[in-house]
Amino acid sequence: MLRLSFVLLTILTLALGILVIYQHRPVAAVSTSGCINIPANPDYLSTGDAHDAIAAINNARQQEHLRPLRLPANFYQLDPAQQQFILLNLERTDRHLHPLRMDANLSHVALAYSRQLLDLHFFSHTSPISGSFSERVGANPTLASHFSRVAENLAGNPLPGIGPMYEYMYDDASENCGHRQNILNPELTLVGINWVRSGEYGSMSAQEFLTPASWSPYTGTTTPDTIAPQVSISVHALGQGRLEYTAEASDNAGIARITWFLDSIQKPLHIGTQGTLDTQQVAAGKHTLIAYAVDGEGNYGVARYAIADTFGGR
Repeated sequence: MLRLSFVLLTILTLALGILVIYQHRPVAAVSTSGCINIPANPDYLSTGDAHDAIAAINNARQQEHLRPLRLPANFYQLDPAQQQFILLNLERTDRHLHPLRMDANLSHVALAYSRQLLDLHFFSHTSPISGSFSERVGANPTLASHFSRVAENLAGNPLPGIGPMYEYMYDDASENCGHRQNILNPELTLVGINWVRSGEYGSMSAQEFLTPASWSPYTGTTTPDTIAPQVSISVHALGQGRLEYTAEASDNAGIARITWFLDSIQKPLHIGTQGTLDTQQVAAGKHTLIAYAVDGEGNYGVARYAIADTFGGR
């Protein structure tokens, strides 16, 4: 009898131990630093259905022991940028992270850069006309020196609201889960999100993240600069086949950068207001000088100047 009581007590102790361990399991069984791809199920890219994209996110979340998304009743009627914002904060708060606040200035930066991605046909954090991400941030007077942390996510996806969030969170191994880490970074506090329609990808979108600096607080603005710079080109012959080209650019908030190209934007010819071209180093025939002027917000203007093989005509 004593032996039976001991066995029963042992079984009861183990059962309680298992119960305690179960009750204290983390909400997310998969570490946020883990980097794996979860195939979309259902495959929303094949169906193009927003409801399938949400179902795919819920399926992926289930594998991390997270509850299904609790969406507002009007979610599918919202603008894609607002949809991304809701999903981003649900992914954060369901992992016990504070929600981010939407910032109007960052949202315009996201819109301006999305337009660059679309119009100039590139997909990178480095722009051919405004430089690397750090250069772009440094050229923006509202952002520069007013942050302790800053980050950017970019996406091309046929479902502009939900699709990018699936790719960022659950199909990001090719980027070492950098997009996911930005979304789940506990140190970030502000975000700006925007998008444009794109024929090739369906949409181009950007997320801009920022944590204000304690030593020089970021104040943002409720009326972002949306005015594109104006630019024109003048060309003068210097003799011996050399041309001097000059850009005259103006902007309500100032020009951050002028970038020159010859014929296409594949390779910069020069950065600055003025430069020279040795036509003897250029193949004979007609060519086009192209000048892009960009401001700190990422708005840009462009001018073109056609030069013939005689280098005297326009």
